[in-house]
Amino acid sequence: MRSKRRRSAFSRFKDKARALDERLRSPAAPIHNLLAITSHIEKYFGNDFFVLDEDKSTLVHLDVNVVLPSRGRPFYTLLTSGMSDRKMRVRRGVADSSLAELCLCLPKEWPINRHDMKWATPEFFWPISALKRVARYPHLHGTWLSQGHTIGSIEHPNRLDPEGRFVGLLLLEPLTFPRGADRVPTEDGEEIRYLAAIPLLQPELTFKLKFGTDALEKQLTASNVTELLDAHRHSVIPG
Repeated sequence: MRSKRRRSAFSRFKDKARALDERLRSPAAPIHNLLAITSHIEKYFGNDFFVLDEDKSTLVHLDVNVVLPSRGRPFYTLLTSGMSDRKMRVRRGVADSSLAELCLCLPKEWPINRHDMKWATPEFFWPISALKRVARYPHLHGTWLSQGHTIGSIEHPNRLDPEGRFVGLLLLEPLTFPRGADRVPTEDGEEIRYLAAIPLLQPELTFKLKFGTDALEKQLTASNVTELLDAHRHSVIPG
């Protein structure tokens, strides 16, 4: 009887792994919201941006728009485009939008060059890699992402940066955006919501899983932590 149960559990594991592998091989959805997103970026962030275009895509064709620092926003603003080309599978009865994109900001000293990719080493490319992985996450796992959700595991931490300091991400409302810039109207009359990706240190992820989003958000706010990345910051959790 035990052997049968083990085989059954193993069969379920294999079925899940096979399904994930098939999704990873799925062709990218047709590009649908690019024009709306580009127009939105130009309206709220200006024309001084370039696109990190994805060469090979699965599930969605995922680009990252890089808005250059300006007087009003003296840092880089990174906004994904393509995550919203597939609707997320929102749980029945939940009012969250099925369309989302992600964003984060990088200090103006961060080495990003529009003319070549020599800067794209693990030391500096990891925030972009993290955005791309999380943007595909709901499509790969058949779920949805919304404000207050976290990506990351304490039992099986997956480091985001080469030093292994950041092990998760918290999704919140963008705090540095101009008013109205976090919502993109589509040609179909729907709405795409931008979610800010906040990299978390291990004590912060542990705290969030134990005490909830509101408690961690208060700690982050008290320490002025926003979507503008400080790669060397200390944990906002005392001790």
